[in-house]
Amino acid sequence: MTASTTIDGTDFGLVCDTCGQTVTGLGATMHNWDLVWSLFSRHGWTGTRLATGPHSCGRCSRVPLAAAGAAIPAQPTGALDSFDDRVSLRTERGVAVLSLTGDLTASAHDALHAALAGAARRPPHLVIDLSGAESLDTSTLGVLVAARHRAARDGGHACLAGMSPGVRRILHTLCLQHLFAEFAAPEAALSWLHGEPVVASR
Repeated sequence: MTASTTIDGTDFGLVCDTCGQTVTGLGATMHNWDLVWSLFSRHGWTGTRLATGPHSCGRCSRVPLAAAGAAIPAQPTGALDSFDDRVSLRTERGVAVLSLTGDLTASAHDALHAALAGAARRPPHLVIDLSGAESLDTSTLGVLVAARHRAARDGGHACLAGMSPGVRRILHTLCLQHLFAEFAAPEAALSWLHGEPVVASR
C-alpha cells in the first residue's frame, strides 16, 4: 500500500516504494486521489493509478528497477495459525465471511493473510464484515484490495459489510469505493450473492 492516510480518512500522502520518499498533507489541498495522481504523474511519478501502488518518484523512475511489486511481501498460504482475535473466518451459506474487529494495523497482517489463504480454498466470493472494525490503516486496506482482485480473477465478488463512516471516508479519499459491493450487513451481502432481493447501500 503506497498511499498513506490518517485514520479518519481526512488527509493522505504519497510514498515512493523504492526510496521511501514521502509527500504528506495532500488531502488538505487536493482532496481527491485521482487529482493528486494526475498531477504527480505529470512530474515523473510512475506506477498504478490506484492508491494501492506500487509507485515510484520521478528520481527512482529514471533508473532500471526490479518490478516494484517485488516490494510487496509474499502472502502466506498455510492454515490460520496466527492467532489474532481481530481476524476470524467463517463460512455462511457456502460463502467465506471474513470478520475484522478493533484497530486493524500491520500487526494483524499475518492472521489476515492466513485467513484469506483459507478463504481462497472456498468458492470465490468473499464477504468482509467490518461492523466491528474501529479503524484500519491503508496497508490493511491494500491487503483487502488484493483479496478483491483475486476474487474477481476467479469469477467471484468481494463485498464490504457494516462499514463505519470513517472506513467509508478512507475508501472515498483513496478512490477505492468502486472496487467493492457495499452492504449494511453481512446478511444482505449473502442474499445479494445468492441472487435474492436486497437493497444495497449503493
